[in-house]
Amino acid sequence: MPNLFIHSDLVKKLKEGSYEAFDALYNLYADSLYGFVLLHTKSRVQAEDIVGETFLKVWSMRASLSVEGSFKAMLFTIAKNHVTDIFRQQINRPDFEEYIRFCEDKNLLDNTSEEKIYYDELIEKLAIAKQKLTPAQRNIFELSREEGLNNSEIASLANLSEQTVKNHLSAALKTLRIELRKYNYLFALFI
Repeated sequence: MPNLFIHSDLVKKLKEGSYEAFDALYNLYADSLYGFVLLHTKSRVQAEDIVGETFLKVWSMRASLSVEGSFKAMLFTIAKNHVTDIFRQQINRPDFEEYIRFCEDKNLLDNTSEEKIYYDELIEKLAIAKQKLTPAQRNIFELSREEGLNNSEIASLANLSEQTVKNHLSAALKTLRIELRKYNYLFALFI
């Protein structure tokens, strides 16, 4: 950790557009920032991208940096916001059903790889999330997504209209997505 005088001198020089100061600050913080981001994303590629984006943002806002504030705290806040943004994008984009199909397609059930560990954890979290469903929603979700029945087959089997099946399935998927957002790191490797 640099002493305070050197640190504020580097930030002052960075404010003035010094590439050398930027490089020095990068060399001081990039490794610890990478470790911080990797801990949250579990993805080396995303961690590298976020570290790069964080320092690009610092460079673009260099003129407004404060010499008195904590450069490290600002840097980690920017990175944390990037991580949060990525998770928000992933939550809106992926479908956990696609993740399950991906894992099954790769025959992860017979594998001891890291993906198998994430798959097992997802299945565990899915089981917990399914407890939030009504009995009808859980039954319809399991018939549709786990047994592979289509809506008309479920409607016939459960003595319900197809629209009722669609409504229950839609509500179930919405609840599960909300519950599984807590575990978005499980999607990070595959999206």
